[in-house]
Amino acid sequence: MDAVYSPSNPAPATILFECIAGSRAYGTHTADSDEDIRGIFALPAQDYLLLQQPPNQISDARNNVVYFSLRRTIELLSAANPSLMELLYMPADCVRQCAPEMQELLRRRALFVTRRCADTHLGYAFSQIKKARGQNKWINQPKPAEPPQKEDYCHVVTRARLAPDGAAPFRPEPLGRSGIDLARHHAARVEHARDLYRLYDYGSDARGVFRGDVIACESIALDDEQTRFAGLLIYNEQAWKQALVDHQNYWTWRRERNESRWQQQESGELDFDAKNLMHTLRLLLSGKSILERGEPLVRVGGEALQLLRDVRAGRYSYDQIIDMANAIVADCERLKAGCDLPPETDARAASQLLQELTRAWEARNA
Repeated sequence: MDAVYSPSNPAPATILFECIAGSRAYGTHTADSDEDIRGIFALPAQDYLLLQQPPNQISDARNNVVYFSLRRTIELLSAANPSLMELLYMPADCVRQCAPEMQELLRRRALFVTRRCADTHLGYAFSQIKKARGQNKWINQPKPAEPPQKEDYCHVVTRARLAPDGAAPFRPEPLGRSGIDLARHHAARVEHARDLYRLYDYGSDARGVFRGDVIACESIALDDEQTRFAGLLIYNEQAWKQALVDHQNYWTWRRERNESRWQQQESGELDFDAKNLMHTLRLLLSGKSILERGEPLVRVGGEALQLLRDVRAGRYSYDQIIDMANAIVADCERLKAGCDLPPETDARAASQLLQELTRAWEARNA
């Protein structure tokens, strides 16, 4: 791939860098692993003066292939983004394309190695650990094929139950147990009350309470107030909308997920996402490497690689993995005390580098 979309066509955006990233770069891949492609593209400086801003990144639908603009790359590197930092230390066998401007960026990559880099690695890793415990909610609670119905979020208090003889008054019950058919009723909003409606039975002449995705409130004739009043409707619309979003997200995940990743959880072998925790430990080891060697750890080998493979295979419990993570963090805290890395990236130097690389690319493509 030599060129990508640019909002202005005089000089097309071109690829400065392309590599195989992810597990194949780390050395943790299996036969079922996806191939992740990451890259960097350049755009003419004049494109950033257009009203229609150029893209920060271009990707496929599943984000298996992602290209970042040079400007966005420098911006994320300055913010100590772990994923972008990896691109500056890719193993040679993973690099597919590397333009002169990228070679210059690699030569000056130490500009972006800071104590903040270690902090972002550790912080992101622990945010993932917090999400890992317990089987995935979608595995524990699969969604039915049919989306949630509005009627499932309706409760009613029938007229007879508003003040029944010998029973507690005003006890809502699910719509399905009430015997009320909303298609045979009209609704009128109860004043000063949210999600509460009066119901009136109009039988076969009714237009129904729901019209599409909304509840329709009617003006009820005074003569019908007493004769047709059937009870009160409580409709939790927000809960239905959230359930609908959850349902859509679940089925999107089902369509797009990597089935092999979920086999251990679905079979009940593990109560956590082993692949996620493997990459969490890898991030922690990379943060430690920044403090020890002044660069992140991308290609893992030796005992560390075997450890990550064993974690993914489910040979350690969640508590054991957390103990390992805490031990790495303790090492990092100790290393910070004697670390001579700058606290942050020099913003002025990063901006100057962006300008230099852009001018060099424009001159080469003039």
